[in-house]
Formats: sequence, structure tokens, C-alpha cells
Amino acid sequence: MAYLDILSPGLFSSVQDSGRFGMKSIGISSGGILDNQSYSLSNFILGNSKNDASIEIIGGGFEVVFSESTYFCITGAIGKNYLNETLILSNTPYYASSGSKLHIGIFDLGWIAYFNVCGGIKTEKILGSRSVYINSEIFGKSIKKFEKINYQVQDYNPEPKIYKIKKKYVNLSINQGISSIRVLESTQYNNFSDEYKKLFFNSIFTISEQYNRQGMRLLGPEIEAKKNKHDIISDYVNKGSIQIPGDKLPIILLSDSQTTGGYPKIANVISVDFPKLVQLRPGRKIKFVLVTIDDAQKAYKKNIKYMQQSMEEETLNTFTCKVNDSNIDLKYYFDDNISLIDIDGRLMPLDFIK
Repeated sequence: MAYLDILSPGLFSSVQDSGRFGMKSIGISSGGILDNQSYSLSNFILGNSKNDASIEIIGGGFEVVFSESTYFCITGAIGKNYLNETLILSNTPYYASSGSKLHIGIFDLGWIAYFNVCGGIKTEKILGSRSVYINSEIFGKSIKKFEKINYQVQDYNPEPKIYKIKKKYVNLSINQGISSIRVLESTQYNNFSDEYKKLFFNSIFTISEQYNRQGMRLLGPEIEAKKNKHDIISDYVNKGSIQIPGDKLPIILLSDSQTTGGYPKIANVISVDFPKLVQLRPGRKIKFVLVTIDDAQKAYKKNIKYMQQSMEEETLNTFTCKVNDSNIDLKYYFDDNISLIDIDGRLMPLDFIK
């Protein structure tokens, strides 16, 4: 089978799909991708099944060589990415020949990207998912240097397209100020006095360096539970749950969170804002906004409509040339940074300087 030869895994990279569901009662976390919107976009662009596995890259600095020719794309966080030393776009299906090298740079916008190939990543499926769960080696490990990751060699069926996402729908921390994250009341919301609820919602928190796929620790004012009771009988938790442990600083649980927890939960991030949250890097500032379940449901429906409207296709220009008395149409796209040409349905980068 074809494989990716990993030259650099970057800060942290792992194989992920939608995760495992229906197993929390036996202590198995759902796990899976952090940013479901960027992940879904990668499968959409390549014509994959909606649950085909991708490589999730946190922070950037990922480098790989393709053993066999394939199509690939990169979605999510944005940095400078190169195929064989030629700059390439995000959200665009590219053809990589056997032996091609892909370099994904450190991210300028956002924190998490998805690198996917046509047909998806083909690591071992365990309990119906290829997702690596970092807290248990039963479900795989993070990607290491010189590791070989299998992928499916599959034809790319759609016409090559360059996709652009309208700026107002891009969720990659472009705003360098304070990001508002909407939340619902959580199970132990009333374990906190009105004074500390007000403090929680009127304060600005900073994402700390203690950030991984299990959780995100925040720095800011201390939030105290009633009677200073920060240990409770273990209770159900989910990604987006905001726990307040004994040090009184919030922890937001992410995709690889445990299934139960013994700290009171003051709030839970709504599903629409979860991709926005995880794209915020350490050092960024957030503010919580309390909404109702009705508000969250309306936001979810609105977001589906936004996602359907967010994709714009860049038109490829056509150049006609005559070869041996026959007209040949070549499709191309040029801008200030990128030069692409469609050869036999293969969208390939050009570098006219070299």
C-alpha cells in the first residue's frame, strides 16, 4: 500500500476521523477531530467519504514524502506550504507525483490544520475508528519522525477546483483581540454563587501553554465554588465542558477528554463555537457569553447555512495553443503568489523562476 514517509511531525500530529461513539458508558472517549469544519472541508474538496481519516496538525512544521502519486489538500490553519519547494494554496486539491515532498509551515492564522489525501488515510481501524486517542496507546500514538503512514491510492473524480472561503466565514483567529465564546449553563452551574458567575462572564481569560487534545487550561481570575467545594462525585463530561478544579482556574475539555470528571462544571461551549475555540493558540484571550439552548440551536442551523454559502470557486482561465495543427486548451490560475496549471485534470503548481 502507498505510504507517507514522515520527515517531520511538527509540534503534534495524529491521524483523526470523526471518532468513536456510543462507548462512553464503558469508559471509552469519543475522541476524534478537534475542528470538525476544517476536517469536513478536506473530505469535501477531495470527494472523499465524510468520515475518511485525515492527519490533524497542531501548530505546523509538518513535512512528508509521498510514496505514490495522489491528490491531496490542506485545510484549516494557514501558513506557507510548499510542494517540492513551490508555494501552494490551502483549500485546493493538488496532484503529487511519487517522491514529491510536502512542507507545511508554522501557522500564521489558526492553530490546527488538516492534511488529507484522495481516499483518506488508511491506518488500522479500532472499534470503528482510525482516531488516535492520546490517553491510551490502545488507540494508537501521535505521529513520529520517520514513521510511515498508509494511504489509499484513488482517482480524483471531480474537476480540479480552487476553493476560497469567504472571509466572514473563516474561523481561524483572524481577529487578534478578544474572542467571544458562547456557552450554556452546565450541570453544576448552581454550585457557583451569583458573585462568581458574574466574575466568570465579565472576565477575560488567557489560553495557557498547558494545551493539548485533552484540555485547554485558562489563566485569569479565580472562580470559586460554593463552600470552596471543588471535588464532586465523578460526573459525565464532554468536549466543551468547562471544569473549575481546586486551583480555581477553568479547564475547557477538548476531544480527547476523559468520560467522567470530579470537578464542578460551570458551563459548556456550544458546538458551533468549538471549532473557533480550538483554532485559538496559547496566549490568545477569550470571553465567555452565556446563551440559551434555543440560541445554541438557532446558531447551529445558521452555521449550516453559512457553511453551504462560504465556499467560492476561483475560475480557471483558458489559454488555447496550436500544436501540430490541433488546438489544445490549457487551464491556468495566476495571482501574486501562486501559479497553477491544469494538465489532464491534474492541478499542479508552477515555478517560472526556477
